[in-house]
Amino acid sequence: MTDAESGAQRTVVVDVWFDPVCPYTWVTTRWLATAAQRRRVELRWHLMSLAVLNAGKNMGEEETAEMADSRAAGRLLAAVAQEQDGDLLSTVYTAMGERYHRRAQQMDHDLASAALAECGADPTLADAMEDSSYDDYVERSHAAGQRALGDTGGSPIVSIDGTAFFGPVLMSIPGSDEAASLFDAVTALGHAGAFSQIKRPRSGAPDVG
Repeated sequence: MTDAESGAQRTVVVDVWFDPVCPYTWVTTRWLATAAQRRRVELRWHLMSLAVLNAGKNMGEEETAEMADSRAAGRLLAAVAQEQDGDLLSTVYTAMGERYHRRAQQMDHDLASAALAECGADPTLADAMEDSSYDDYVERSHAAGQRALGDTGGSPIVSIDGTAFFGPVLMSIPGSDEAASLFDAVTALGHAGAFSQIKRPRSGAPDVG
């Protein structure tokens, strides 16, 4: 039995802190969902917020609009986590992402209502997008991700069996075989106490699938 085969026989606990409007995060989470079909993975989902991370910074018009989307989507998913079954968090995120990332729909009430209804959640929770009472939940979840990382980091933060890092950043969603082998590689790095960082230059926007 190879090391990869041995690793595939045990459950790897993966915590993911994600901002729902980040395209790179969308690609990473689709990779993890694909890898989980080939490996024994317990995926646990948590909110992080680019709006919280970048609060107070001077930004251009496009970035400011993205932070507004981040805030609205975060509130919506916080409402799902608090008001509905917590297991719906990733399901609603996926339904939102299909519309926001793949179909380029606006992050608005119509998108939210349709995504919630598709998942069997209460469509009226779409009103949470304008409800600041959910900000505290988002901020606490975001802070937990930063503590897990031990530094200030963007989205996504991925923790493998308790070792957290920023990323991995992917430029496209790998197919099933590549997703599994990449998961094995990232898991090995996560378990290597000596490992700190690896980076390959990239250009362009990610292919969200």
